[in-house]
Amino acid sequence: MASRVTKANLGRFSKSIRLRDDEEAGMVMPDGLWNMGTESYHLCLVGRLLAGRSYNFEGFCTTIRGMFSTVKGVEIKQLREGRVFFRFNHIIDRDRALKGCPWSFDKHVLILNSIRVDENPMHIDLSCCDFYVHVHDLPRSRMNLGVATLIGNHLGSFRDMEMDDEGCAWGATL
Repeated sequence: MASRVTKANLGRFSKSIRLRDDEEAGMVMPDGLWNMGTESYHLCLVGRLLAGRSYNFEGFCTTIRGMFSTVKGVEIKQLREGRVFFRFNHIIDRDRALKGCPWSFDKHVLILNSIRVDENPMHIDLSCCDFYVHVHDLPRSRMNLGVATLIGNHLGSFRDMEMDDEGCAWGATL
């Protein structure tokens, strides 16, 4: 059934909609339907570009596909509220995209997160991402986990550091 509802009578119309007694019992979903189309969810990511303005989605897709440099390809779909859904054709491509974070487009950070079969892409937290921070000109004795943790927690939340066998950062920077 279809009917035309105008803005003027929308409130009255929505109040008049009622379920019949036989409809209130609910719907029974056959077991096989719950997981249809979910076999490739392990290949998917959801993301959000932290842009305070609108952007060219087609240009974004072209640029990101080039940056991800996938072997088997990626399908990109625009969701609501600035979210983007990525479906990779191979797990190696998906993992490379996650490990390469943070990505950026037009000077805006792209936050990516994996998604489970039972998750709604609109409910995944896309408010923060990890950054690698390099601290230069520290004495070798200060290039350790304690100093890295202190600096990392001051900037945000410390996650990890690359260390040598003595527990110090290896290389010229912390």
